[in-house]
Amino acid sequence: MKVIKRIPMFMLIALLAFSMTACGNSSSNNNNNAKFTTVYYYHPISPGAPKNPYNATGNSFTSFNKMQLAWASGLATDLNKFYPGLAKSWSESPDGTKATIELQPKAKWSNGKPVTADDVKTSMAIAFTQGTAQSFSLGSVKVLSEKKLELSQVPGGKYKMFMHDALQQTVVPDFQYRKLLPKDIWTIIEKSQYTGDDKAKTATAKTAQEQLTKLGKSITKFAPKTDISAGPFVLKRLNPGEAFLVKNKYFYAADKVKVGSVSLRNYTGNQQIWNYLIAGQLDATPFTSMPKNILNSALKKKGNQKVVTPTYVAAALAFDQKFYPYGNVNVRKALAYVIDREAVQKVAEPVVGTPSKYTDGITDSAASDWVDESTRSKMDTYDVNLDKATSLLEKEGFKKQNGKWILPNGKPWSMDIHVVNGFSDWIQGGKVIASQLTKFGIDAKPTIVSSFAQYQSDMAAQKYAVGFWLDSLSANMYTAFARIYGTPDGYNVVNSKLAYYSQKDKTKGNWIGLPEKLKISTGETINPGELTYEMNQMKPENQKDHVQKLALVTNEYVPMIEIWDYTHVQFVNTDRFTNFPVKDEGLMNNMPGVWMSLGYVTPKTSK
Repeated sequence: MKVIKRIPMFMLIALLAFSMTACGNSSSNNNNNAKFTTVYYYHPISPGAPKNPYNATGNSFTSFNKMQLAWASGLATDLNKFYPGLAKSWSESPDGTKATIELQPKAKWSNGKPVTADDVKTSMAIAFTQGTAQSFSLGSVKVLSEKKLELSQVPGGKYKMFMHDALQQTVVPDFQYRKLLPKDIWTIIEKSQYTGDDKAKTATAKTAQEQLTKLGKSITKFAPKTDISAGPFVLKRLNPGEAFLVKNKYFYAADKVKVGSVSLRNYTGNQQIWNYLIAGQLDATPFTSMPKNILNSALKKKGNQKVVTPTYVAAALAFDQKFYPYGNVNVRKALAYVIDREAVQKVAEPVVGTPSKYTDGITDSAASDWVDESTRSKMDTYDVNLDKATSLLEKEGFKKQNGKWILPNGKPWSMDIHVVNGFSDWIQGGKVIASQLTKFGIDAKPTIVSSFAQYQSDMAAQKYAVGFWLDSLSANMYTAFARIYGTPDGYNVVNSKLAYYSQKDKTKGNWIGLPEKLKISTGETINPGELTYEMNQMKPENQKDHVQKLALVTNEYVPMIEIWDYTHVQFVNTDRFTNFPVKDEGLMNNMPGVWMSLGYVTPKTSK
């Protein structure tokens, strides 16, 4: 997988003007000058972009100069395990509708001003303008003291991951961002949350929602003159090749941070990361796709150490059912019988992938805890079976002439498999799948899209019939299935209520297009979007029945074909630094700035 970049996961700016000092020894006789070099993968490093965490390409870097209340461990065994960020402690009410947050007593911004509850309240107001506060049912924020506040769900809210999601919100300084909001922002927010039947109040709510959306757009364009950070580092300079940050002396745990500066390198694709890794230039290398020869070369470099942890992400070939003939479930099943997943994985993701055993919406490692044998027995493994594929297609009126499949409408069957520039695994996977389909009689070829940002935009706008997609993404079953039965299939949470938008509305992101109700082999008719939504109001121990139904409906209706599951492989280099948290899976799921804030990563003394 590309470094699991949720980015615009992928860099558009070429690496230019690299300071060669970043390639040398990161330490000196004075450990306070030790420079740590890694790759930043959430978004491109763009010299012209604002120092604004709400801007898609803003020069604000998670865990370094962009801070949250706390950092999620991402552990399947303990979804609620967090590491402290700007919050010292947190607790929730017995019913989960309120969260009380106490801030770090020594937390300050890089200009020396204290981090306060007002900063968090303003940040939560901005979260409403970005659409994130609504996603976890936030209703209101009450400041209890300078360093303490209470968050409440909207009236009637039952979201079980409320505190979990609230802790992961970005925090910005009130004195810098409050001026971007109207004085009555919380009145606007309150009005926007109305969901009753009163027509006048409904109209007022719609107006308020439009106001928030408009505010959100203006906030993303805000360009602060100075980087003001509450994190362990503050941005000093940047160019198209790197962002250079120095230690923030006002950071609340500055005494634990042993690194003096950080160089975040830009990149345009996996190839550049491989080159840095093999050359020993990176002190930490994030999750990156690579072939076996690159892995072997990387491990030969002095100091490079491979770190393997579980992941819950799968690569799938997805279909927009608006496009003929992919709205036919037997067509999708036939394609699943044609594609040799093991052969694709061996070429596309030989180091950090394993072929998916089932198409069920979640990774095999996650499914082992959720899907029992009685449900598994009803599922199809879609092992390669060209005879079955042929039979299904002929049943639907397809014909083969001179070795080529002809659609029921009389036209030759051709397929563009959309992938993203720089995603080496998707590109190679697309080539192998295209070869397999072409051999079967479908003229297929991979089509490369310039950037992931463009790719996501085009998918949401229903421009691709077939393309790669990351599904599952989390040990949280609600998050996992929302990758299919959430926005991609027309289901959105609006003011804590589920709303469905058909493919007729191209502005709402429905690019899958399954029917709302589907009958499964148990005889039951279900609505996958509703089942997925209901899980965000259930404790994990009560979700298993929903998970099994969703896994079964995914297997039987094949909205996408899961090709491989990812294994989380990253690297640290012990040539210049020691004391990496390699035995703490949850910390390794986070960026190095989190490690450093907790006292990890110690420079070696120069010889």
